[in-house]
Order: sequence, then C-alpha cells, then structure tokens
Amino acid sequence: MVIIGCVGVVVSLVAAVVGQVVIGDIESSVDDSLVLTNNALDVVVDSINLTSTIVDTVKSGVNSIGTTLTTVTSSLDQTSAAIDSSTQFIGGSLPDALDAVSNVMPTIQSIANSIDDALRFASRAPFGPNYNPAKPFDEAIGELATAIDPLPAQLRQLSQDFAGLDSSSQAISTQLASLATDVQLLDQQLGQVSTLVQRYAKTATEAQSLTKVSRANLSSSARTARVLLVLLSLVFAFGQIVPIWLGLELMRGPSGEPLAVDDVGEVGEVSGPPIQGDDEAAGWRPS
Repeated sequence: MVIIGCVGVVVSLVAAVVGQVVIGDIESSVDDSLVLTNNALDVVVDSINLTSTIVDTVKSGVNSIGTTLTTVTSSLDQTSAAIDSSTQFIGGSLPDALDAVSNVMPTIQSIANSIDDALRFASRAPFGPNYNPAKPFDEAIGELATAIDPLPAQLRQLSQDFAGLDSSSQAISTQLASLATDVQLLDQQLGQVSTLVQRYAKTATEAQSLTKVSRANLSSSARTARVLLVLLSLVFAFGQIVPIWLGLELMRGPSGEPLAVDDVGEVGEVSGPPIQGDDEAAGWRPS
C-alpha cells in the first residue's frame, strides 16, 4: 500500500509537469493558427475592399453608359421623326408643287412673250418706254422652266434616300434601346454584386474581431487549465495519503511495533503476547 501511494504521488507530479508542457504546446499551436488566420483575413479584407472599389467603378461607368444610350436613343427617335416628316415633304408636297409650277410655266412663258412684244411695240412710239432688255422676258421664263423641270424627280429620289435613312435610324434606335435595356440589367446585377461584396466585407471583419477575441481569451483559458491541472494533481497526490498511512499501519503490529520478516520474505511470529480470540478475550475456556 505504501508503494502504491508513493507511485500515485509520483504519477500525479509527473502528470502535472507533462500536462503543463502539453497545455503550453497547445496554447502555442492554437495561437500560431489564430495569427495565420488573422493574417489571411487581412488579405481577404483587402481583396474584398479592392473588389468593392472595382465594382463601384464599373457600376458608375455602366450607369453613365446607360444614361448616354438613353440620350442617344431619344435623339435618334427625334431625328427619325424629323427625317420622316422631311421625307414626306421632300417626296410629296414639294415635288407636287414644283410639277404644278412646271406645268404652268409654258403659259407664263407665252404671256411673257406677249408682254415682251407689247413693250417692244410701245418703245417705238415717240414717248414710249425705252425697252431693250439684254434677255427677253419670255426667254428668262423659259430658262426658269427648264431649271425647275428636273427638280421634282430629283426630290423624289432624295425622298427615297431619306426613307432608307429613316429605316436605318429606326433600326439603330431599336438596337440602342435593346442595348440600353441590357445595360440597365447589368447595372442591377452589379448592384447585387456590390451588396454581396459588402456582406462579405462585414463577415470578414467580424471574423477578424472574433480571431482577436479568441487570441485574447486563449491565454486566460490556458492559465485556467494549468491551475485546474495543478489542483487535480494535488488532490490526487493528497488522496494517496490514505493508502500510504494504511500501508504503514499494516506494517506495524497491534502493539505498534514493526512486524518481523525472515530472510525468505515470510512473515514471522510477532514478538509479544499471543493474540487471543474473541471467545477467550470474553473469558470463555474450553472444558
């Protein structure tokens, strides 16, 4: 029993020392892991901040593009309306009016010829006007009619060209409107990405704070574990007092003297008075 008690005390002391070393190693390992985690989180936070800046820049650019596309589309719509009105005027009312003028020009030329003859005849009178133009009136009217004659056909051809331009502008306006819709959708998606990046940044920041708190609590937790280990070792060591005391008591006889042990390790007779049984101690004797 004494040996068992001593072994228990030694084991408790060794366990306390080994436990202190193990706790120190665990504390150091966990602290290193937390430091690496915190460094990694620093890189993640920097990356998230850079990503957020890029997303905001792209979102601003896409927003500007969308505004520009809306303005261009509106201008093309107005231009298309102006081209359509111009096409109707150039290909319709204007050449029709010039055709009507061209049809009237021979009559005007004939009247101008009559007027020219009358003025020439009047200039021969003593008090008549001096009428001798470099180009007669009817010839001027004829040249004007000749100049007007091809204009209706040219205007109608120009109207056809304007019609093609109007179709092109309408097609471009449609494509720009579709592109503006896609840009608006992209702007909405970038807004969602920006919100997600902000959530990531918040999570990473909270993880950094948690890492710092964990490092701060690690030291106190390790100290607490060391104290508990020492207390348990002491309790276990003090618990070995009982088996040691029992062993020492067993090694003593009833009289308090040590037991005699022979050379071969057998227990000899105990010096002193013989041990009486319970009946003899009570005064009973066999007959």
